[in-house]
Amino acid sequence: MRGNHDLAETTCSCSVRFIVPSLASAQAAKAFDAQSLDRIVASHKGKPFLLLVWSMDCEFCQASLNNMAKARASHPGLDIVTVSTDPIGDRALGAQMRKRLASLSLADEYWSFGSDSPERLRFALDPRWRGEKPRSYWYDADGRRTAYSGTVTPEKLNEWQHKQAR
Repeated sequence: MRGNHDLAETTCSCSVRFIVPSLASAQAAKAFDAQSLDRIVASHKGKPFLLLVWSMDCEFCQASLNNMAKARASHPGLDIVTVSTDPIGDRALGAQMRKRLASLSLADEYWSFGSDSPERLRFALDPRWRGEKPRSYWYDADGRRTAYSGTVTPEKLNEWQHKQAR
């Protein structure tokens, strides 16, 4: 009987080694507040990047995340920041978000709405934005941005990447 117990322990520890690193490598969400956008833009100064505003319950957001993950897989230098409108204080939702982004290799820089009101945070992102999702912001190396509402498609990603390569 002892032999079976040892086998079970070995099997269990091996499983943990393969499962935990993918989630362990994912950072926790940062709380998005009214000054966060300035910090995000400053940290990407001189580099083009894509900022996606999304939520866990938005079907079109999920499609955008999938398309962005595929684009990053073929262009590893593609710089992507995600901001979820889901509240950072919801631990269960936060765990789902972390798992989702980690599964797509998009968990290196992600934010979630902090304690300020959602209206204030939307305004901080873009005074013209009314809350539709997904909402994306396409920054060039000079810090100029273009706002886009709708699903981030492979065509849109390719078009933007070609513009950045010029």
